Amino acid sequence: MSEVLYRKWRPQAFSEVVGQDAVTRTLRNSVAAGRLAHAYLLCGPRGTGKTTLGRLLAKTSNCSQPVDGEPCNGCESCRAFNDGRAMDFIEQDAASHNSVDDIRQLRENVALTPMSGGRKVYLLDEVHMLSNSAENALLKTLEEPPGHIIFVLATTEPHKVSATITSRCQRFDLRRIPHAAVIERLRFICEKEGYSLDERSLGEIARGATGSLRDAINGLEQVVSYYGTSPEYEQVQETLGLGMDARSGRLAALALDGDMPGALKLISAVRDDGLDIKQFCKQTVSYLRALLLAKAGAVEALDLPAEMAVEAKAEASRRESGELVRAMRTFGRADFRDDPQSSLPLELALIEFVSEKAATARPAAEPARVAPAPPPPRMEPQFSIPAAGLDDVASTVASATLGGTADDRPAADEAEQVTAVDGGAELLDKVRALCRESDSGADRQLGALLNGSCEVRNLSDEGVTLGFFHTFHLERIETGPYARRLEELFAEARGRPLSISYEHAPRTGSNRRPARSGHLVEVARELGARPLGEKQNEGGPNG
Repeated sequence: MSEVLYRKWRPQAFSEVVGQDAVTRTLRNSVAAGRLAHAYLLCGPRGTGKTTLGRLLAKTSNCSQPVDGEPCNGCESCRAFNDGRAMDFIEQDAASHNSVDDIRQLRENVALTPMSGGRKVYLLDEVHMLSNSAENALLKTLEEPPGHIIFVLATTEPHKVSATITSRCQRFDLRRIPHAAVIERLRFICEKEGYSLDERSLGEIARGATGSLRDAINGLEQVVSYYGTSPEYEQVQETLGLGMDARSGRLAALALDGDMPGALKLISAVRDDGLDIKQFCKQTVSYLRALLLAKAGAVEALDLPAEMAVEAKAEASRRESGELVRAMRTFGRADFRDDPQSSLPLELALIEFVSEKAATARPAAEPARVAPAPPPPRMEPQFSIPAAGLDDVASTVASATLGGTADDRPAADEAEQVTAVDGGAELLDKVRALCRESDSGADRQLGALLNGSCEVRNLSDEGVTLGFFHTFHLERIETGPYARRLEELFAEARGRPLSISYEHAPRTGSNRRPARSGHLVEVARELGARPLGEKQNEGGPNG
């Protein structure tokens, strides 16, 4: 039976492990000096060599003739490891053996001496899957195992491994395999297997693997299984679904231009053509990243052909860096977990980005303060009153409601108008401008509260008093997360710290004296009402 490529070409020596030089050098030196630890914790993404290093450590520690920390691959012990029949190497999946009983069984087996070599090595893969009880059961054995035992723990999520486990191990963090190292390993395998792939094809396979050498080797095997030993570049892209659809760049351009209808039509066309929508979204994000790097002058980091690099630079010159970053974040957050083939997540990301773009693209100039709306027109009575009696009615109503005649009201309103504070309007304008220029959504919301609903009532060297025309705006400022930020903005605009106080300041005269006379007032008193400001008798119902 044929063996899959990634297992067939698994490294048989530390020198064959690619992309993890710091880890392999440390392990080789430990073996050469005879100073092996009793427990190791190997952390890193999938396909980066965790299991391979555990196997090599087990083989080398049992090799009868190691050379500079490397296994000889010729002795009986090494041949047993290479053939998969080594009795002193126990590989256990912690994801499926994560109970207390499994760990108890392991602890009993640890006491047994090696059957052939000098060391017995336990490799626990995905150790973060152990239950809390299983971890506690392992602690003592992991800290003080018998002298012939070596534990190798591997995990893709080290943050889930308890600190008590980590503190008992030598930890090594494996990184993703560099792009060039993946290509070099693929080229080596192609030479050994007789495959013929050009550099562009190997680079495309390596790029799609995103740092996982196992994924890259599996991708290579998938391509040659379908198209034979000499596939073309386009066939490699088609097999792995890695081809860059030109429409992904078109979608990014439409989104950046704010053309929502055109972008939605393009997404619909891509969906109807049967393309993988999730992959298409990833290509759009990759294109935006290319523009951002080109904007920053680092287009060489993309490893693009010369003509594509020129195109990316030209397109990037038309865009703002902040806009590109926001587009990458918005499209990158598209969640396809529920339905990978649905176009809805991509459409929602598009609508979110274009809507925010439209909101931030409004004219930066401060809108003119809207004058207070005129009072509603006086409604004519629906019943007939002699013209001669209208003045008496108006006088009576004014006396009952305002405590005076209708002719007294204009004078009262004029006395209550607040005069403009010197420098207050200019200071408030500066704060509003700071809110508009900020990239923070919270600052823009704060600016919206200050626009057209606020004025400076008092200004001194120590503080400022803000008057809000509407109570719900005042309550949002006082109870929301804006008060501290508002102090920072005023300090920045003023050039020194200021204390801020708030008050309700309606735009129309409202502090009128309560009505205390008139026949309507007398009727209200008989019904139990009291004018504002008048204390009730202590013997009243609320006394």
